[in-house]
Amino acid sequence: MTSCFVFAGIALGVGTALEFPLVAVGLYILGMAGGMVIPYITDYTMFDERDTTIHQRASGTTLALFGWLSTLVFPSLVALSTTPHFEWGPATTTLSITTAIVYLTYALLLGYYR
Repeated sequence: MTSCFVFAGIALGVGTALEFPLVAVGLYILGMAGGMVIPYITDYTMFDERDTTIHQRASGTTLALFGWLSTLVFPSLVALSTTPHFEWGPATTTLSITTAIVYLTYALLLGYYR
């Protein structure tokens, strides 16, 4: 599975860099599909409760880390935007909206699963 996912990422990056975006996306889709299908076509137990625990800890830590970072970064950017040294642009606006969507999704799913 990991090999398929790594292949997908490398194919997307290399194909894009070589200016073959459709080939890149096609190979990416093949690699990702291959990696996702493997658990369904094998009798081997690929994940157990230990993997679930590790996944839950990693996701929780990732959300907490980015959550705390965003509590520092975004107010700083808002304050900086009042000076001539910083101006909201497409990248920072997209980043702030994406961060808000991620945490809104998390809050909704947290409520749903509770």
